[in-house]
Amino acid sequence: MGDAVGIAFRTGAGSALGLGHLSRCLALAHALRTLGAESRMLIDGDHRTLELAMAAGFEASAVARADDPEATLEWCGRLGASALVVDSYGFTTDDLAVFVAAGRPVAVFDDTANRELPVDLVINGGAGARALPYRGGPRTRYLLGPSYLALRPEFAEAAPRTIHDNVQRALVTIGGADPGRLVAPLMRWAIAGLGAITLDVVAGPLVDDVASVRAAVGAVAGQVVLHESPKHLRDLMLAVDLAITGGGQTVYELAATGTPMVAIGLAANQTPNVDAMRAAGALAYAGDVHDAALGPGLVATLAALAADPWRRADMSRRGRALVDGRGAPRVARALLDLIGRRR
Repeated sequence: MGDAVGIAFRTGAGSALGLGHLSRCLALAHALRTLGAESRMLIDGDHRTLELAMAAGFEASAVARADDPEATLEWCGRLGASALVVDSYGFTTDDLAVFVAAGRPVAVFDDTANRELPVDLVINGGAGARALPYRGGPRTRYLLGPSYLALRPEFAEAAPRTIHDNVQRALVTIGGADPGRLVAPLMRWAIAGLGAITLDVVAGPLVDDVASVRAAVGAVAGQVVLHESPKHLRDLMLAVDLAITGGGQTVYELAATGTPMVAIGLAANQTPNVDAMRAAGALAYAGDVHDAALGPGLVATLAALAADPWRRADMSRRGRALVDGRGAPRVARALLDLIGRRR
């Protein structure tokens, strides 16, 4: 990276972890590039995650030792990085302190507040972020709430949204991966709740068994269209009347596009954000993935939303009011300001 401002990202992605961590790092890296800074990724994941980063236009390397902070520092030193951005649960408070002691600014994406974060910037764009009990160091700055959501640049672009009296088309998307193999039952429940509509089903780039998803799509009755690793998910979101989604990063992309949605909790760290989004009226909640009554609950929730265009319109407005899609540039400016003050 030489004398130019260069940012090192240390993150992870995979079929079990999902794509959210890498996605927001790439979104921040794009925002940094528009401001003249370049980024490189060190990723704990398989070849698919490296390919995703490189397809987005960034150099990427795989970690040799996932839980070794010294390996990350060695990599940063070779790059001549001006700052380090960490988006991984694999590092302890002591590890983060080692990063800070190296002298370059350190920023951390964190959704849980379950450990001390003695770093320069803590970033959590979640709707429930401000309620979490963060503990940092004396100079830690917190960038909390949807104003700091790191979404891809296209989600900052306003686009028309029509709310139809009847739901004509719905989207099923769990995220980049499907570790619980939920796509197949979600399709069946969606058809049970919504009837004879067009159903767009997304198989993300980290889904391990795409063949089983194809088979499930072929086995259900009705108009079902499978989209494998779509390049323009935003276009799909804008084309549908309603979405069924996991409770991760995708709920914010749907909110930014004004898409009415029903969310399912897939992990404990999603709970504060899903609860806050529901309290804000930006989504309906069908239950946790482990709930025995998830299927009947989702069917009932979908049927109620399909019959209530006023609620769908209100959900669309509230989602867009909550998420403007411009969080990544705000985080990028804060990080570059920190670097500038350290030089």
